[in-house]
Amino acid sequence: MPVADRIRKLGFRRWHERQLIEAHASLVTAFLGVILVAACLDQLHWRDAGFKPLAMLALIVAGIVLCFKTVAFYFKVLFRAEHFAAQAVCGGCGVYGVIEVLASSAHGVADIADAASGDWLKVRCKKCGHGWTMAADQSQTPVGKSL
Repeated sequence: MPVADRIRKLGFRRWHERQLIEAHASLVTAFLGVILVAACLDQLHWRDAGFKPLAMLALIVAGIVLCFKTVAFYFKVLFRAEHFAAQAVCGGCGVYGVIEVLASSAHGVADIADAASGDWLKVRCKKCGHGWTMAADQSQTPVGKSL
């Protein structure tokens, strides 16, 4: 589901909270992968006969891949959530995260972080009605830019 649809469905604050929970769950998974690698390295003995050394080596490689993938996912989700959080303050009344998504340029893109440069979300404050554009591209900084 695209980010704009998720924010419409859940509200910005709940979406942001879920993004942080998802990111930190992946960080915990990375730590479990490190524990798996350490345990398998401890049990790896090349002198053992049979399939055990190859199985341990396979688990070590899988654990390392798991660590890299989950840490990359952690940073991707965390930076995306913080990027949008920095733009979620209404320029009219100063309230945080009480927004309604009006439009999005990233149609059909399941993840704003994967969207092309120049994509945006048009939002409006539910409290005062002030509208602004949130840039999906983290290199752009149109914080508080009015419609």
